[in-house]
Amino acid sequence: MYYKKWLTLALTFALLSSYAQTQSADNPTSYNTFFPGEIWKDNHGVHINAHGGGILYHEGIYYWFGEHKGERTNSALVGVTCYSSTDLYNWKNEGVALSVSDDPESPIVRGSIIERPKVIYNAKTEKYVMYFHLEIRGQGYNAAHVGVAVSDQVTGPYKLVKNGRVNPGKWPSNMTEAQQSSSIQVDDFKDWWTPQWIAATKDGMFVRRDFQGGQMSRDMTLFVDEDGKAYHIYASEENLTLHIAELTDDYLDYTGTYIRVEPGGHNEAPAIFKKDGRYFMITSGCTGWEPNAARLLTAYNIMGPWSLHSNPAKGKDAELTFHSQSTFILPVQGKKDAFIFMADRWRPNHPIDGRYIWLPILFENGLPTLKWFDEWNLDIFDEINPDCNVPHHREGYTLVWHDEFNGEGAPDPSAWSFEEGFERNQEVQWYQSDNAVCCNGRLIITARQEKKDNPLYEAGSSDWRKNRKLIEFSSSSIKTKGKKEFQYGRFEIRAKIPVSGGSWPAIWTLGRDMEWPSNGEIDIMEYYRIEGVPHILANVAWGTEQRWNAKWDTRAIPFTHFTDKDPLWADKYHVWRMDWDEEAIRLYLDDELLNETMLHETINGSLGHFKNPFHQPHYLLLNLAIGGQHGGTPDVDSFPLHYEIDYVRVYQKQ
Repeated sequence: MYYKKWLTLALTFALLSSYAQTQSADNPTSYNTFFPGEIWKDNHGVHINAHGGGILYHEGIYYWFGEHKGERTNSALVGVTCYSSTDLYNWKNEGVALSVSDDPESPIVRGSIIERPKVIYNAKTEKYVMYFHLEIRGQGYNAAHVGVAVSDQVTGPYKLVKNGRVNPGKWPSNMTEAQQSSSIQVDDFKDWWTPQWIAATKDGMFVRRDFQGGQMSRDMTLFVDEDGKAYHIYASEENLTLHIAELTDDYLDYTGTYIRVEPGGHNEAPAIFKKDGRYFMITSGCTGWEPNAARLLTAYNIMGPWSLHSNPAKGKDAELTFHSQSTFILPVQGKKDAFIFMADRWRPNHPIDGRYIWLPILFENGLPTLKWFDEWNLDIFDEINPDCNVPHHREGYTLVWHDEFNGEGAPDPSAWSFEEGFERNQEVQWYQSDNAVCCNGRLIITARQEKKDNPLYEAGSSDWRKNRKLIEFSSSSIKTKGKKEFQYGRFEIRAKIPVSGGSWPAIWTLGRDMEWPSNGEIDIMEYYRIEGVPHILANVAWGTEQRWNAKWDTRAIPFTHFTDKDPLWADKYHVWRMDWDEEAIRLYLDDELLNETMLHETINGSLGHFKNPFHQPHYLLLNLAIGGQHGGTPDVDSFPLHYEIDYVRVYQKQ
């Protein structure tokens, strides 16, 4: 019996092993999801070997170029590899795009250092141009050259056409004449990193040292702007300062125009993208193969000035950029404002096993944010960005009004008006029209911390609107009163809400006739903190026998109900919906029913003439309140806050 059991198990194991090998060889893994930090296999079932890479999108195909790493060395033994993909998940090995040379006199001889290759296409010359950081074999990292190679085919072979330092005999555009003519030299300092040495570095000491021979070029990327002008961005001045150098029209040389960015800031690994006319660059500090906190720089002109911001990474291991270092930022084709942060998790003791960290770029307060995902796919960009599709058809309904906020500037005055000043609930914000702007298919209501005199101020007044000497926060509240009013229907509002302390965004309606609460209030959405705990609320209110005292049907759902299922809930747009007819009001969030109120229960008291306030037209309000009775203490470090409304759509039954 033992022998038979052993034989059966052995045969089973052999069959399973054979099956696994067959799967690996003939049916390699097919992906529809990204798994950051995990082994990522190509079409042959082999871990992709394209480190420090960049991607060119050309004629419907993505091409990923990167360093081919060996088992025990980071030196170039093979060259630059190329992979292709149509979906970004699954990659075909296209072979070696740029091969190392066996000629000992070649700058790219086997054993040299080739890092961070990037390829761009020149439509005028119909050439594919590759730039990379090159170090000459046997010289360590002293050469600090840029290598330039060209090919007639996107996958290669690429031929090295030049290498060397950058812009010899040229001064940076943002270096003053006094800095250019300063007599302070590197040899004047016995010790580095003293305050005097740092000041001299910022003042251009290394630029002067390398002026005749050209500027050092190490970690690098390329960027082609909307006008076709291309730029080489690289770590220079002993990795102490970034440079941005303009390329000639054929992308093969430099125009001589370049700038210094963050002098003395010790940045490397630049990765750049452009959104809404603004340039964003994510970089790394310089800690060798060890990870560190990323940095963020922004500018409205690629030639500066650039502003430095804090680490864009958030959450666990953010101080190490999730144990990775930036290499490229990839715009996803066919999706608006969709960008992927590409980074490497280096394995210096086993370079070939280096892992790839690809993460979606999120946005908070207009700035890119990086958060960790164990697993994600491209659908997230549909959730974090506005919906550019036409309104959906709803069976049995007719679309009677909608606002997609596709214009630029103030909301449509034929539909919306503004509330002004201090309005209700002892909230701390002053409502004003300046804080609501339509941009890129969204209405953005911004709450700002700003101090100015309260024009209503009266010393000693008992009115909370008047006894505040200063306005400390501003925001906006817009409404359709007297312009777009509806009785019954399906209301859909897609929005992304701010959830910081003090934030109180809302989507609500009020009845046209009678004073509050006898006119009826429907809170399709409110977000605020109850005893310090964030909640999403869905409420209905009507009149009682006492003025200003409402009868409420309230549902308050702890925010964790949503974030436990999706930790990135607040980074995404969500659809709030109201289905309102003669019998009931039903309030939904992403198709989850939050509250149902039967209208036979919603009868006003005598002050409301025993009428039902939900059998009359209502108008919509969208506002972002701060503080007050429910908002809580504002988290001033999180300001400005942005409440983004993608669309408002109202359907009525046919």
